[in-house]
Amino acid sequence: MTKNILITGAASGLGKALAQLHANKGFNVLIVDIQDEVGQLFVKELQSEGKSAQYYHCDIGSKENIDKLLRQIKNDHSSLDILINNAGVASAGTLEQSTQEEWQRLINLDLMSVVYMSKACLPLLKKLNSAHIVNIASFAGLANFPAMMAYNVAKAAVIAFSETLLVELSPYKIGVSVACPAFFQTNLVDSMSGASKKTKDFVQGQMQSSKINAKDIATDISHAIENNTFMIISHKQAKRQYLFKRLFPNAFLSKKIKLYQQIVHK
Repeated sequence: MTKNILITGAASGLGKALAQLHANKGFNVLIVDIQDEVGQLFVKELQSEGKSAQYYHCDIGSKENIDKLLRQIKNDHSSLDILINNAGVASAGTLEQSTQEEWQRLINLDLMSVVYMSKACLPLLKKLNSAHIVNIASFAGLANFPAMMAYNVAKAAVIAFSETLLVELSPYKIGVSVACPAFFQTNLVDSMSGASKKTKDFVQGQMQSSKINAKDIATDISHAIENNTFMIISHKQAKRQYLFKRLFPNAFLSKKIKLYQQIVHK
């Protein structure tokens, strides 16, 4: 029986890499995005390769839209094997710089969409004994990127949500993973609002110098699903930094203060 995987934000970037990888593995891929032209073209490309895929339009910033999406999916499919909450946006700015509207936008798109989508998909996931949810957070949620206050908070909340969800869903044998990638080559800057030129230059430089790409992270996520691994950190330097934070929290914060001053006040 063909397995179904639903991926939000799957028309480009990491979501597209995840969709391609799982289509190659024989999954039926449900691609959810707002980029209709790009998403539908991607589905046609997959189908021309003999893969199974469908496109669904949904603005995940609205619970009503997610409920409508799930009604469509339930009409088309009786169960769901994997849900990957990948869609989201970026934002930059300190507490003083960021507006209330920006906070609401980030929390809604990067956190509440994950909550709404996970809850809406539970009935389909519970029909199987080996379903899995993957939430795409960010290393920013563990290590706090400089001058990205709202983004850091939203991604940290996704990590906490994922950990709590893992415990709550354990009786149903539904696995939960959270991916915390550091910078890699993607279109993150394109969706980044409120960023100063210094911050954008810093982020762009980090992405361009990264030796890890979307395909690498998608592969790590696939392995985590297969092995039921919770935390996914692909970058070796990020793993070392996270360990350093846990062992030496005060020294870690001192380094963060210096980095913040270099980027924001240099």
